[in-house]
Amino acid sequence: MVNGRSKIGATLAVLASTLLPPAAGHAQDSTLALEEVIVTARKRQESLQNVPVAVTAISAELQQSTVRNLQDIQGFSPNIIIDKVSGTQGGASISIRGISYQEVDKSLDPPIGVIVDGIYLGQNSGQILNNFDIDRIEVIRGPQGTLFGKNTIGGAINIIRSEPTKELGGKVRVGTGSWDQRDFEGLLNLPVTADGGLKLFGSRLKNDGYIDNDIYNSKAGDQNYTSYGATFAYSVTENLEVSLSAEHIDDKSEVGAWANFNTFDDFTCFTTLGLDIPDVPNSTAPYGSGCAALDTNSDKNHNSQNAPNWANVHNDYYNLTANWQLGDWLLTSITGYVNRNESQRLEYDASANEFLYVLASANYEQTSQELRLNGQIGDVNLTAGLYYWYSEHKQVQDSYDMWYYFGFNESMGLSPGEISQNLTGRGDNTSYAGFINGDWAITDRWVLNLGGRYSWEEKTFKGGPGAYDNVFTGEVFIPAGPVRHLDDNWTEFTPRVALQYEMTDEMMLFGSYSKGYKSGGFFARTQYIETLNSYDPEYVDTYELGMKSQWLENRLRFNSTLFYSEYSDKQEDIIVPDDSGAVGTIVANASDVEMYGAEIELNALVTPNLIAYLQAGYLNSEYGDFDADINGDGVITDNSGLTLRNSPENTFGTGLTYNYNIDLGEFAFHYNYFWRDKYQSIFDNNPLGKVKAAGFHNASIDFTFRENYVLSVYGRNLGDERYARPVLITPVSNFGQYNEPRNYGVELTARF
Repeated sequence: MVNGRSKIGATLAVLASTLLPPAAGHAQDSTLALEEVIVTARKRQESLQNVPVAVTAISAELQQSTVRNLQDIQGFSPNIIIDKVSGTQGGASISIRGISYQEVDKSLDPPIGVIVDGIYLGQNSGQILNNFDIDRIEVIRGPQGTLFGKNTIGGAINIIRSEPTKELGGKVRVGTGSWDQRDFEGLLNLPVTADGGLKLFGSRLKNDGYIDNDIYNSKAGDQNYTSYGATFAYSVTENLEVSLSAEHIDDKSEVGAWANFNTFDDFTCFTTLGLDIPDVPNSTAPYGSGCAALDTNSDKNHNSQNAPNWANVHNDYYNLTANWQLGDWLLTSITGYVNRNESQRLEYDASANEFLYVLASANYEQTSQELRLNGQIGDVNLTAGLYYWYSEHKQVQDSYDMWYYFGFNESMGLSPGEISQNLTGRGDNTSYAGFINGDWAITDRWVLNLGGRYSWEEKTFKGGPGAYDNVFTGEVFIPAGPVRHLDDNWTEFTPRVALQYEMTDEMMLFGSYSKGYKSGGFFARTQYIETLNSYDPEYVDTYELGMKSQWLENRLRFNSTLFYSEYSDKQEDIIVPDDSGAVGTIVANASDVEMYGAEIELNALVTPNLIAYLQAGYLNSEYGDFDADINGDGVITDNSGLTLRNSPENTFGTGLTYNYNIDLGEFAFHYNYFWRDKYQSIFDNNPLGKVKAAGFHNASIDFTFRENYVLSVYGRNLGDERYARPVLITPVSNFGQYNEPRNYGVELTARF
């Protein structure tokens, strides 16, 4: 009788034999093996194959010239999609196992944690980081509420940048490409005495944009990004290491070159049709120019905005980290501070009809402090710590033009564009937490993991209905409404339990339960201040069964996970109209969702010169009880038949790297393919939000010569797959950003 373990081994052995032909001269060479991967997914250094967590480590792939920013890693890990969000520089819509977000307002918390060198980034803006000076990215799937805390119910993306080498050295990279791309990036390491080192780094990235505008006759959606900073590391004693990082970013990139998605039901559209609608004036824009179906100046390569969506961002990041070895224990302190100031123009009508644009500004600050202790007590490996968080934001926006169509017109002695409305809000968030996580080695092969985190947090909000101002005279036409001061607080406990079994030296099995929560709060960008109340936290409980294994003397690595999640009290941001036709956004704990799926990851050293990978994810997600008013008409409806947005049923990625030596140097050929199923990007499943299934091909060739120089030629999205993620401000306007078309580039990197 063949037991289950033998069946698994036999199946994988057959698969491996087809993938891995014996390498000439190396078939029996035990030194031919995949490199061990070290991760910090549990806030201590561990081998990837020993961690009872679904995690993908991305390191060597970051050296490929096609991986330009965080969005480009999505093909290397299962059940993850990363889209860019318009309206803010570096805005990300990250979905892990169907848990996602796309709102850029500072008062909302993302459910996927993006962590840079131990510092959690508390808001969406700036999360699409550029790929330079990054050593490793860990995609951790499933709730991480015990060690990483709040707002990681879907998982976390843990980004680790290079440390100062304390030796003289560095690299310079210059590049050019499609849309007149001009890149310059540099890094310099310097020794500072025998015990210290300084790392200086900087980037300058520019391009003209890939959208043509025939209204103001220019390219639209340009990139204009500058960053620079330094990290100083010093060994105070042989047991105490301290590092201080400071980085400044100036980003003047446009925040979107939007295509027209207005339907005949939207004000932006039907005011250009010459209709006789009581109390609604007609626009002087060309006939039909506000309607997507009639706008000849808007498609996947063109837009018809009247002016660019300009922006200006200043971002400062500071990180002070200390590691103090106290005998067998390691005490770590991580102090973080981020200050971000944004200003931008946003033309939400996305058409030649001057119907709605917004001038907005935001100030955001966060401070965090973590104290963590790692060590061993008998058979227990322990991690414990304390955490403090404080953030505050202030947002101001002035909306223009549309008020003429909502009654502020000739009937009141007013002309087009004369009235604007101001909306201002501010809030803060204070949180404290304590956590502990322990691995108890019950036997040589069985390990029990127990962990928990207790969190307390408070949020406040201050705001009121905005004033209506006369744009021409500066006078207040209608005063602002009364200001409300709101506050609420919550306490949460997020446990984790896991049991792992080392079946052999090459195979580990695990089962786990974990819980995470996403903060409650107050949604700041709303006109409904009089009735504004807090929304409560949302929760995810996840159960996992996983296997991590190595085969053929570690030439093949195969990891897999099954998961089941219960997503309760889910928060939804919903745009609803009021009686005047103006719109606002509300956030409500709307529903429960049931999710389950599977993930596999395979890495193979096929020959000494050829490495291949394959990953695949399956996700089934369904709403449970979902009785709510989702369109603001006051009628409660059953919405359980809706499709959860940003949750493709299947994802798949594969690729290879082949190295070939010649007398003059070494060639490296890289190919990556990422495919994801169709998905819905809009909450109420409007047909405009259906994103078609698509596959993306990327390839590059590197030529290394004179050991320290690398010339790279690359092509991205070689199949020229195009899609858009429309944003609906029903019934005012709809706009959407198309992804980048096929593009090419060349880079030269010099190391010294």
